[in-house]
Amino acid sequence: RIRRLSAGPAETVPAPGFPPQRAPRGASVGLALARLARLIPAAVAAPVDLDAEPASDAVASGEILSVELDEVTQLIGAAGACVRRVSEAPVPLPDSLDSRFILFREIYGLAEHVAVVVGAPEDWPDPVPVRLHSACFTGDLFGSLRCDCGEQLEASMEVFRARGGGVLVYLAQEGRGIGLGNKFRAYTLQESGLDTIDADEALGFGADERRYEMAAQILGEVGVQRIDLLTNNPGKVAALEAAGITVVRRSALHGRLNPHNLPYVRAKVQRAGHWLGDMLSQELSGD
Repeated sequence: RIRRLSAGPAETVPAPGFPPQRAPRGASVGLALARLARLIPAAVAAPVDLDAEPASDAVASGEILSVELDEVTQLIGAAGACVRRVSEAPVPLPDSLDSRFILFREIYGLAEHVAVVVGAPEDWPDPVPVRLHSACFTGDLFGSLRCDCGEQLEASMEVFRARGGGVLVYLAQEGRGIGLGNKFRAYTLQESGLDTIDADEALGFGADERRYEMAAQILGEVGVQRIDLLTNNPGKVAALEAAGITVVRRSALHGRLNPHNLPYVRAKVQRAGHWLGDMLSQELSGD
């Protein structure tokens, strides 16, 4: 199928000469692997008799990898669900000199996540302020006006300082889990009139590819169970509660509304159900 791009929402239409049909399981698993690798999910699937030459010779030599679909499915399901504590170090921050960075690595992949522990645990309030922050190269490092990520990151650190500490879990899930390269592709599609969700779907991804099992495990590793979650995303609340973390309270984090992030914020409110109505009612800042 083809995604037709226009000034309005993306429209899915049948490709000429290729009537739509349900993908076989092997193709579906291949697409899932592509998403896991942060690649544009596209695959060519064809039946192959692995017992017949030359396929059997290629399998025997290792030129072609033969793997059971159930094994691949198990790998995809486990990816990101288990992390291992790798290293840590004290990292003094402005106004938060007693801060520690702890790195965790997914045991079934190469993604690395960081817990930023602010303050001494014995001084933390109950519930502990916690922020799950997905990496945003453009917003966190360069202050991009297309999103409010950098502002939320700064605001969460201010909350930790004001309340005597907390934990920020910095997750390697750029672009809501589609990766930096695809995030840039989605930005280009948004210039044609698509909103952030339609752009991701036009590339073959879901509205939000992020997962939070690893975040719950990281919180457990640093001794946090009862939290005040700093978020506007109901999905984060539900995911942590499902993983056994007690979300005692939810606190909002709002950035500044501007002409560049208005479509992004509007899509999050109207299509993803984020609690950003107050932000959407702000007057636009900037030119």
